[in-house]
Amino acid sequence: MSQDSSQDIIVERRVGDQPVARLTLNRPDKRNTISWEMRQQVEDLFLELGRDRELRVVIVTGAGGLFSSGGDMRGFLEHEPYEFAHLGVNLAAAERCPKPVIAAVDGFCFGAGLELALTCDIRVCSDRAEFALPETLRGQMPGSGGSQRLPRLIGWSRAKEMILRGRRMPAPEALACGLVCEVTAPEALADAALAIADELCRRSPLALTTLKETLNIGMDTNLSAAMEIERKAYSMLRSTHDYHEGVTSFFEKRDPEFEGR
Repeated sequence: MSQDSSQDIIVERRVGDQPVARLTLNRPDKRNTISWEMRQQVEDLFLELGRDRELRVVIVTGAGGLFSSGGDMRGFLEHEPYEFAHLGVNLAAAERCPKPVIAAVDGFCFGAGLELALTCDIRVCSDRAEFALPETLRGQMPGSGGSQRLPRLIGWSRAKEMILRGRRMPAPEALACGLVCEVTAPEALADAALAIADELCRRSPLALTTLKETLNIGMDTNLSAAMEIERKAYSMLRSTHDYHEGVTSFFEKRDPEFEGR
C-alpha cells in the first residue's frame, strides 16, 4: 500500500493490497471542516485517481471518528461573494469520477461534508453517524448541491423538512430513507466499505464506468431520453472484451477475469 500524506487529506492508493484508493479528510482537531483549499484538492485528487487505470474503486472517509462537520466558515469569510458562484463544482468531483466512489461516514456528516457524501455513488455509515444541512441556522442555505441532490435521493418532502429546519438525521433514519445502504458499528465501518469495494473490484470496470455515467445523466433527463441513453450504452458494451468474458465465464462455470476493455 502506497500512501501520500498532506496536512488536510491523506491519500492511500492501495488499501488492503486491493486496487482501491482511500481519501481521508484529516483535520480531526477542526472536526474535519473542509477548507477552501481542500475543495480544490478534492477535485484534483479525483481527477488524478480517475485516470489511474490500476485503480478500480475510491473510498472517502474522515479521521478521528467523524466524516466532516462542514465547510470552514472562517476561511469562507476571506473570499468575495462572486467567488462562490461555482462553489459546488470542485466538491462534486466524486460524481464525475469514472470509478465507483464509496463514502464511509462516521460521526458528524454536516454541511459541505454531507454535500461531498451525496456526490458519492454508495454511502455506508456507523450507527453513531448524523447527517445534516444546517446552513439555515447560520443565515444561509446549502451551496454545493445539497438542496438539489438530497431531495433526489430521499424524496422532496423529507428533504425539504430536514433542510429548512437544519435537522440532524440519525443513522437509522438515513438507512430507512435510502440515504445510506448499510449501518455498522464504528469499528466495523472501514471493513464494510472495503467489502463493498472488493465486490465492485470483481466487476467489469468498463461496465461500471458506463453504468455510472448512464445513471447520472439519466437521473436529470426525461424517461424517453434516458432510455435511449441506456440502449446506446448497452449496445456499446455488447462489443467489449469484458462482455464476452462475462458470458464465457458463466457457461464455463468460473469467475470472470475482466480487463476493462
